[in-house]
Amino acid sequence: MNLTITKDDFEKAVPSAREPSGSIFAVMEDAIQSELSYLESQVLGDIGAQAVENGALAYPALVQTVKRLACVRAFMGEMRSLDLVLTNTGFGVVSTNDTAPASKQRVDALDGQLRRQERLLLGTLLDRLFHVPGWNTQPQRTWAVQTLFFCLQQLEQWAGINHPKPEDWDQNFPMVLSADAFLRKHMGNAYMDELLEQLTSHTLTTENAPIVMLCQQYIGACIAQDTRLKEETYMRLQNRLEADLSLYPTYADGEGYRLNHFEHYENHAEDSAFHFVG
Repeated sequence: MNLTITKDDFEKAVPSAREPSGSIFAVMEDAIQSELSYLESQVLGDIGAQAVENGALAYPALVQTVKRLACVRAFMGEMRSLDLVLTNTGFGVVSTNDTAPASKQRVDALDGQLRRQERLLLGTLLDRLFHVPGWNTQPQRTWAVQTLFFCLQQLEQWAGINHPKPEDWDQNFPMVLSADAFLRKHMGNAYMDELLEQLTSHTLTTENAPIVMLCQQYIGACIAQDTRLKEETYMRLQNRLEADLSLYPTYADGEGYRLNHFEHYENHAEDSAFHFVG
């Protein structure tokens, strides 16, 4: 992917690395290019990469997000190997024997800040890739967006976790998968895949948009372990689906609907297989 990232781009993405000489950016250029290659192979795919290369006018926000994420990831990966010194404006590279490196505590704090920024930028990047036609047909979509609940921002929006950190996502991701599995069982794999396909291609129908929101709210309630909200949300979800099945044909034809409407065997005396219980 051919994308030029300048010193100004780097320092806007990582303000703490801003310094007049440009020494930090000079040693980061190779790492930035490596991160661009990583993002191309793991997130963008060929379609996303092409949109970034040609997207200065069509997708300017996408281009800027890719630049910022590549810079943050690069600096985050290399900062501990640099002799950093804390300056008035941020960090610089130690250039004399009389200058002491920044404290481990300060570098650790910056590392935590950058890791959170990285996850937030990844969520923003995915949301912007949803607007690129064809991006969601690539393998990268299945790796990057496994469920309707896919980014750090949603922990704050739906699970009530203020200022969520990457470790909050890692800790709660098994619950995301568990809640998604429950929804797939009761709504059907085909219908859940339809919702995921529409979400990741920015083509949600009027009927499905509120269903996706309720699914996200349900997963958030599971993470928050809010039993009342979880039950209320699931009831609202089912009521909306069942109110007019003609609006949700994939659900109505799927295994989830059949499971929800399973008719238990009734034991009648006139049946040839009547079981007498004395």
